[in-house]
Amino acid sequence: MEFRKWLSDSKVSRKMQSDFVSRVKRIERGLEIFDIDEEYKKDKCEQLLKYLSGGCKENPYERNLELSGTSKQYSVLKYAVKKYICFLEH
Repeated sequence: MEFRKWLSDSKVSRKMQSDFVSRVKRIERGLEIFDIDEEYKKDKCEQLLKYLSGGCKENPYERNLELSGTSKQYSVLKYAVKKYICFLEH
C-alpha cells in the first residue's frame, strides 16, 4: 500500500504505520465508505472529520462505527484520517 510506504518514508515507526493503516481500513469498513479516496475527492474528508469530532447531529453514513463511543477512540481515528489526507496531498 502506498500509504504505508509514505509513512515509512516519513520516518513513522512500523507500529504506528500499522496503526494508521488499520484505522483507515476500520473507518472504511465501519462506516461503509467504500473508498476513503472518494471522500477526499468529495470534500477533502471534511464531513468525515466533522462526524468523528462529534460535530454532525445526524450520521451521514450508512452505519455507525462500532466503538464504545469514547472520545479518545474517535480522536485516534480522526488523527489517522488526517495522516491519510497528508499522504494524499503530498
